[in-house]
Amino acid sequence: MYIVGPYLFTGDELAGYLKGRQADALEAARREKDGGTSGSGADIVRAVYDRFSIPDTGMHVDKATFVEERPLNDEELEAIAVRDEDRDTYKAVTIAVPYSGDSHLFTCTPTIYSANQPQAEVKDGALFITWFLAEVEEYQLENNFKRTIALIERTLEVTQWQAMAFNQEMMEALKAEVMGGAQAG
Repeated sequence: MYIVGPYLFTGDELAGYLKGRQADALEAARREKDGGTSGSGADIVRAVYDRFSIPDTGMHVDKATFVEERPLNDEELEAIAVRDEDRDTYKAVTIAVPYSGDSHLFTCTPTIYSANQPQAEVKDGALFITWFLAEVEEYQLENNFKRTIALIERTLEVTQWQAMAFNQEMMEALKAEVMGGAQAG
């Protein structure tokens, strides 16, 4: 059984993405403050924070759906070195796991990560996990699915911690920018 697809948590550094997001938030706060937006400084801080903060991000494993089962094409068979006599026994099985939140938490590299990165395609609000496998028992696929989900959840927890710290830092930076460091109410 082979899991295929892009590696998760291996793109641009998450810290860089978060710094860019904070810079965008501070710029938006400056524009609103300088543009004479009606409302208190606290209102500006809250509105900008709500737009730029990273939401809780998580998978909805209970809503996972079977997407497809198909034969492997020649290129896929070659990639996993399937013998000619076994070609007809291999298939690709894809399961979609919906998520909510910021997709960057699945694609960017967190500050702490494992060398054992899970694989899935992130698109359309779901993680598409694909396995190439020979005739295999359903319980084996289920066990592999559970292991993959557990690995994704462990790494997502690290990215979520990083996002929570970012949200706190961004709130303080917005307060300093809009209200000169005074606490927003």
